[in-house]
Amino acid sequence: MDVFDVHQRLIDSYSEFTSSLVQVRDERIAEHLRAERDRKTRWPDPWLSLNPGFEAGGTITELVAQGLLHPGCDRFFRDKTGPQDPGEWPLTLHRHQREAIEAAGSGDSYVLTTGTGSGKSLTYIIPIVHSVLSAPEPGRIKAIVVYPMNALANSQLLELEKYLNWGLPEEERTVSFARYTGQEDAEQRDRVLRRPPDILLTNYVMLEYLLTRPVERQQLIGAAQGLRFLVLDELHTYRGRQGADVALLVRRLRNACDSPGLQCVGTSATMATAATFAEAQREVADVAGRLFGVPVRPERVIGEWLRRNTARAEPGPAELREGIAAALADTDRDYRTLAADPLAGWVETTFGLATEPGTGRLVRRDPRTLPQAARMLAEQTGEEEKRCAEAIEAILQQGAKARHPETRRPLFAFRLHQFLSKGDTVHVSVEPEATRYITSQYQVSVPGRREKILLPLAFCRECGQEYLVVHRVRRDGTVFYEPRHDRDASGGDGVNGYLYISTDHPWPFEDPIGAGRLPDHWYDTGDDGSPYVLPRYADHLPREVWVGTDGAERPPGEGVRAAYVSTPFRFCLHCRVSYDRSRGQDLAQLATHAVEGRSSAVSVISAAVVQALRAQPELDDKAKKLLTFVDNRQDASLQAGHFNDFVQVTQIRGALYRAARRAGPAGLTHENVAQAVEEALNLPMTAFAQKPDAKFSQKDNIRRALRQVLTYRLYTDLARGWRVTMPNLEQTGLIRFSYIDVAEIAADEECWEGTHPLLRGDEPAHRAKLAHIMLDEMRRVLAVDAEVFTQEGFDRMAAMSDEHLIAPWALSDGEPQIKARTVFAASSGRGGSRGVVPFTGRTALGRYLRRPREFPNALGRQVTVDDAHRIIVDLLHVLSKYGLLTVAEETKDGTPGYRLKSSAILWRPGDGESGAPDPLRKVVADDADIRVNTFFRDLYRHTATELAQLQAREHTAQVRGEDRLQRERDFRNADLPLLYCSPTMELGVDISDLNAVGMRNVPPTPANYAQRSGRAGRGGQPALVTTYCSTGNAHDQYYFRRSDLMVAGKVRPPRLDLTNEDLLRSHVHAIWLAETRASLHSRMPEVLDISGENPTLEIHPHLREQFSDENARRRAIKRAHEVLADCMPEIHQAPWWYEGWIEDVVRGAARRFDAACDRWRQLYRSALEEQRKQNRIVVDHASTRDAAEQARRRRTDAENQLKILKNEDSEQEFSDFYTYRYFASEGFLPGYSFPRLPAAAYIGGRRRRGTYIQRPRFIAVGEFGPGALIYHEGSRYEVSRVQVPVGAESGDVATTQARICGSCGYWHKREAGTDRCLECGAELGGTLPNMLHLQTVYTVRRDRISSDEEERRRAGFELQTVYQFSTHGARPGRLPAAVRAASGEALADLVYGDAATLRVINRGRRGRRDRGNVGFWLDPVSGKWLREPRAADLTPEDSGLEVLQEDRRAVKVVPFVQDTKNILVFRLTRQVSEEQAVTLRYALERGMEALFQLEDAELTSEPLPDPQGRGRMLFVESAEGGAGALRRLHAEPTALAEAARTALEIMHFDPRTGEDLGGAPGARERCERGCYDCLLSYTNQLYHRLIDRMAITGLLLELAASRTEGGHGTELTPAERAARLAEQAGSDLERRLVTFLAEGEYRLPDEAQHLVAEALARPDFVYRLPAGPVALFVDGPHHAHRAVAERDLQAEYRLMDLGWLVIRFGHDADWNEIVRQYPNVFGTGREGAR
Repeated sequence: MDVFDVHQRLIDSYSEFTSSLVQVRDERIAEHLRAERDRKTRWPDPWLSLNPGFEAGGTITELVAQGLLHPGCDRFFRDKTGPQDPGEWPLTLHRHQREAIEAAGSGDSYVLTTGTGSGKSLTYIIPIVHSVLSAPEPGRIKAIVVYPMNALANSQLLELEKYLNWGLPEEERTVSFARYTGQEDAEQRDRVLRRPPDILLTNYVMLEYLLTRPVERQQLIGAAQGLRFLVLDELHTYRGRQGADVALLVRRLRNACDSPGLQCVGTSATMATAATFAEAQREVADVAGRLFGVPVRPERVIGEWLRRNTARAEPGPAELREGIAAALADTDRDYRTLAADPLAGWVETTFGLATEPGTGRLVRRDPRTLPQAARMLAEQTGEEEKRCAEAIEAILQQGAKARHPETRRPLFAFRLHQFLSKGDTVHVSVEPEATRYITSQYQVSVPGRREKILLPLAFCRECGQEYLVVHRVRRDGTVFYEPRHDRDASGGDGVNGYLYISTDHPWPFEDPIGAGRLPDHWYDTGDDGSPYVLPRYADHLPREVWVGTDGAERPPGEGVRAAYVSTPFRFCLHCRVSYDRSRGQDLAQLATHAVEGRSSAVSVISAAVVQALRAQPELDDKAKKLLTFVDNRQDASLQAGHFNDFVQVTQIRGALYRAARRAGPAGLTHENVAQAVEEALNLPMTAFAQKPDAKFSQKDNIRRALRQVLTYRLYTDLARGWRVTMPNLEQTGLIRFSYIDVAEIAADEECWEGTHPLLRGDEPAHRAKLAHIMLDEMRRVLAVDAEVFTQEGFDRMAAMSDEHLIAPWALSDGEPQIKARTVFAASSGRGGSRGVVPFTGRTALGRYLRRPREFPNALGRQVTVDDAHRIIVDLLHVLSKYGLLTVAEETKDGTPGYRLKSSAILWRPGDGESGAPDPLRKVVADDADIRVNTFFRDLYRHTATELAQLQAREHTAQVRGEDRLQRERDFRNADLPLLYCSPTMELGVDISDLNAVGMRNVPPTPANYAQRSGRAGRGGQPALVTTYCSTGNAHDQYYFRRSDLMVAGKVRPPRLDLTNEDLLRSHVHAIWLAETRASLHSRMPEVLDISGENPTLEIHPHLREQFSDENARRRAIKRAHEVLADCMPEIHQAPWWYEGWIEDVVRGAARRFDAACDRWRQLYRSALEEQRKQNRIVVDHASTRDAAEQARRRRTDAENQLKILKNEDSEQEFSDFYTYRYFASEGFLPGYSFPRLPAAAYIGGRRRRGTYIQRPRFIAVGEFGPGALIYHEGSRYEVSRVQVPVGAESGDVATTQARICGSCGYWHKREAGTDRCLECGAELGGTLPNMLHLQTVYTVRRDRISSDEEERRRAGFELQTVYQFSTHGARPGRLPAAVRAASGEALADLVYGDAATLRVINRGRRGRRDRGNVGFWLDPVSGKWLREPRAADLTPEDSGLEVLQEDRRAVKVVPFVQDTKNILVFRLTRQVSEEQAVTLRYALERGMEALFQLEDAELTSEPLPDPQGRGRMLFVESAEGGAGALRRLHAEPTALAEAARTALEIMHFDPRTGEDLGGAPGARERCERGCYDCLLSYTNQLYHRLIDRMAITGLLLELAASRTEGGHGTELTPAERAARLAEQAGSDLERRLVTFLAEGEYRLPDEAQHLVAEALARPDFVYRLPAGPVALFVDGPHHAHRAVAERDLQAEYRLMDLGWLVIRFGHDADWNEIVRQYPNVFGTGREGAR
């Protein structure tokens, strides 16, 4: 494969695509864009990395001879080519593989950290096989290999099959192996249980099930007693919550298998990088030891030993010149000749190998670009740079083809790493065209002139005139024009608009009519002959404004004169093209680089790469495929849907164009268009038929089904605005529509007798023009009489499609029907059907007819509304009478409704020079052509045929297991050429003939990048890796500028937190459940009783009996202590720990199990009630037909929900309601990568059963909000209703209330006595009522994903995060620390909260005008979200919701979710400006993400209220269980300083000196305040105006030199504090209270026997709380005496007057009840922790 040719084809296609997006009129802007293209700004030169050779470690035969391996290994491990091949040659091992075999022989645990494709799997397979052969022990499992992804287990199963079975007779297959991952059918599972294999391949979730489910525990864990090996493949993935879960799983397995000498083996290509390999060994050994639970010695961390493939490391200039000549002259040299070539040696040194300082060890060299290397070679040799580049390219190609005569490995295996970005839209300063600043690198201010703002441009799609896209706001009495980037037109047309600035063609404010600048239909002539603007347009005329360079309005004569027009864009002020519209987005009228975004770019990249691979003649067909990684499941679904729509639409349009060309001037008709398109497509039966080998009538039926679907697709493609980012054939000028007999009817005067005088006396040509305009309009609104648009026709087509066709040609599941609309010459009235299209004197057609001078025979008389209406009525009547229209229906008063007959349409070829006119909405000057998009024109003309049979699928955990397996198989065989996958395919999957990998976004870390890029070229062939970097994504742009850091960056070892209470509790629960020997089976009805009309949903009695077994509890407690023994020193330091914690967790497990069933009970009852309710409507004879049909559909939906909840599916383990998985999601059992306590969205299905999609709740509060869109399997679904928690009264909604501190953002339950904030002491304000806990939502399908979907459309919600520190536990959940400068001065305060409680509150639409209008309207009975009927700030997300009617019962609720997370509250000790606070927050967030290599989603930040202006901010670790970063900031004295230094680097400062470096590496212009390379991103657009990197340089430098104190200090343990209080106590009763509080894990008092002099009182104990001091009195019997009681009362009054809260503990009172009354003082104690 010529990878350089594939790369060039990709760049050519991508360049054409990006160049076609925008036509530009201004020459300076056009020149700027040309320069950007020439500089390769959007596609910098690719990095070239050379995969090195590895030092040899001997052959298997040699290792057997040396006694390292059992002789039987020699017959297994050979070079085999197929199932019948025993292998002629033994495998030759690398040195690192030999070292691993030696380590295994020593009995030590070991870790292998070598590059992708280095044969890591053999480093454990060979030792395991050796062990099995040496000590067979039939029936025993000797090794368990754990993979993080099923795709990897599937891949490794094939490897074991190859080595242990291929070419061997049955009796010699003496080492057994099996996969047990949950993908197996019942027979396969049963076989494994009956005959446990020697080697078991599984995943960590299934291993969890083996330890927990009784049958597997007895048979498989029983067979694994004395287990010898445990292998954790891809060790680097075990980080955060998942890593900690696996670490505890390893300890439980060792305990359950009674295998203290268990050898643990870890492998990873990307574990850690350090200055030297020895340093990396120490880091990796530490992490592996924590993961395995046993020490790993640094020398047992085995790395790769590299060697040179070539002979000459540093040839001289003369030799290199000879090498250049040879490379360009001789393309067919063998391996040995090339290996001796001096240029080959230079190339290997330059691209592949370097020497480690101090040791001389060969290491991988950081990648270089080919032009960089060519410059180096030119300097060394004196040759031309171009010739050097050609020689390097030539010898790389030759080295890739030359194979070693024995190992068959190529001399050069290399990859090209291409990073691509679309670039942002063009931005300019507010100045005249000749002097304004122009840039494509968005920032807020002009570099070097920070007082000058930059505004984005949009361009007229017809003439290329530029407009400044602005948001008009008023601040401090002054109007400002600010940049508007978001497509969300929040705030409405009153504040959104455009500025037109033109020196050569200024807007004539005084007389636009006289200057000929207004569209003709905007004005008319009065009786006195003077023109005037029509009243309906007067408010939309351009308004004169004067704007300063800072964006502020100025008095006339100051600044720049501009014309301001509000949205929507109605006409171009330069070319006069007009759009008759009153609302909607301006996407179809104005173009920007930012609109045609990521999805289109990735679809174009994907198509270009696969096309280029298909064009390689030497490439095997199986290698012509592309694997693309996407980090988000929904984005994978979106991208696959986008690509499939892009390809299918391109194919159909290309085929239609070719068919029309073939038909010639006669054109195509309804009768032959589908057949002609089918013939032009020339699809093989395998591409569309379920039975591709069908014959005779069956084959005819299949083709008839295809033609029906093609007809449907062709007609729906007629609709106006069907796809904006993908203009259709009419818009690209490749198809012209005409209509039969129009000219003849127009010319026949008899046809027009009795019509309106203006029609009757009109010229035939003008009548034909009007008829054509009317028919075009009917066609574009789909008022077409075609069978596929009728209900019967659509149902018939859908049935045929279901029966005969496959995707992508079949109708998609649940695809909504597009119905024909009907034209009436009458108003549709209020609430008129969407299927009715009114043609009246006031609609667009009527306005067109009323334009001045439209009818020359009007003789200056104004055409009235009535005239226009009468003309429309007559036109419709005449066209119907003479056969072009049909009367589809009539109203009650006899008004006919018309549709265009499909038989009247003629499809004729166009020349592609000018687009089709649309005069009703778009008026173009007579001398102007309508611009076409040349990229799409040429795509349809020439490229469409090359996209045949290209389709993509998503591969994510959201896809059913059997579908994923089938897609893997299809992809391996290239039957499926494109796969968009989440990281499910990232790890070690060996697809040997994969040459190309794509990434839709920059991966989270260099480790992820290495894994993903390593999927390509594993067979030694050259490979292309492309990464699309989204503009506006800070992470993507950071690495676009520093792509070398991603290709060969520093990998940090994962950090494991083994002290997370929720995590440890779940593992103790799992130990307890295993000891009860209770089986939860696979379905919740086997756990809960669902029998009877009104099921109790109680736990079955036999389970309750097993759960109450005291012996099981004792065994569980003992085993839990054994499992956690090595973690105990660390656990004892956790704030939640107390002696007896394990015992309490085990004893409370049954109660927690029952509570974990509550969410299922709620879902089940809701679905059951819905099914019964809808069934009553169905069987009710009084129900209307429509109501009964709707009820029938909803009943089916409810029944589907019940089936899902009961897990009535063959795919048991993968269902979210498989019992063990359900209890993991509820947090009762270990969760691993499952979201804990998720929110769920029900997705209904038509042919396929519905499903529940689950999301972590903090993501779901936005993604599952009212009207939000969810993307799944190629379709979009809208959230339409919510499961309503039932209140105390029938029909009520269960809601809660909260009080949120306005000074610090701390939240409190509404409780008596809570008037001051417990965190900052401020007085609390009002209550936030009607808070609805969001758990489950329901969706309705909207439409399939189309190529207009650039990004997932996210509903813009205002989300507020509030926090509360943990109060249970004797240790504080609030851990403060101080940040001090080098001088000792206090800089900031940190408060770390381990497992703090967070609430994320959805306050409403982000763009709503009234910020005090909090919440959403909800129908409390049906759970449907409602929208206000006349909301001024209605958004697209609202449009699908039902309207709130006055007579409908509704309640306004505020959705929220709640969870525990690790948090850090940061606050400066000095006052700072808002700009400084915002900038510092994003700087620290970006610094932490880069320092700790966190994904974007793993760390978030929020501003918190701070009346004193000290920049209070909240950081949250969003990942399950946290990544440990915030704990490190609190505990490690220099961690915050390192984050600050990293932030300075990101912000373009030298972290040592503070020197301003001006911008990112490779940036062409200075970053003034902030840019997408540093702190700006799409997600923080609301703060762009406030971000200023220069404002916090000094502060960050101080933080960079600071130390954090107090986070790692000498705080007393709970036992020590209790002992000290007991010593200070004045009586035994007081000491009893201390003991009671300590044992109950309540908050302990701060002091004992403290004198409050002002109150003349000495409380027994005192709490110092932010909300105020608390006095505790412990009253013995003598306090009952009257005198003593009176004295006590007086002291109490005096304390209360001073603001103290007084609490008394009587000797005979119920102390438990007292502490429960004051949770803000004592916390929730141990009971609250359960």
